[in-house]
Amino acid sequence: MKFLEQFYAENRSARKWKTITFARCGGGIMEEKKQLPALTTGCNIDKGTFFRFALYDSFIRKKAWRNPALFALIMSAFALVCFLGRERHEQAVLIGGVLLGVGLVLPLVWFGMFFASVNRQAKLNGLSPEKTQYTVTLSPEKIHVTKGKEAADFAWESVHLATRVKGCIYLYVSPTRAFLLPDNGQGGRAWELISAALDPARLRDRTT
Repeated sequence: MKFLEQFYAENRSARKWKTITFARCGGGIMEEKKQLPALTTGCNIDKGTFFRFALYDSFIRKKAWRNPALFALIMSAFALVCFLGRERHEQAVLIGGVLLGVGLVLPLVWFGMFFASVNRQAKLNGLSPEKTQYTVTLSPEKIHVTKGKEAADFAWESVHLATRVKGCIYLYVSPTRAFLLPDNGQGGRAWELISAALDPARLRDRTT
């Protein structure tokens, strides 16, 4: 009974973060998961890294391309119907051409506005490989983020998703908020710590 009481007392805080380190018993060691040391990394984000994140977040994670593609497909189908009826209606070709043009131009305009918005955000945030946007500390207990005089803590339990791509890690602390952790020589250690803190369902490794 004393062993069980000691075990639960020592691991009460660990169980909160879904990590358990077993205590010594009878000279032996039983260990389920190794506690990794905390890692602090400065996040210098350039325009290319931010652009690749925007593409992933919008077109792969959120699949924002579906609506423009569906619109273009529907308008193209209407245009095809008009073209097929050109022998019965004099204005069929003209109407079909207009529908086809709208179906192709509007999605292109949408994509153009998206890329312009990404470029504008990059300029507003002053993204540069020489400038540290924020500093992230990953520990077994929590995620600590500092930016200037501001600081915030996030529990691993609240993390929505972590995605590893070549050269960067996208750490989503919520479905709408992500921190970018560029690989500055510590990417492997950062991913190891994140993988130890999160269950596999919330991990995406796109480097393999």
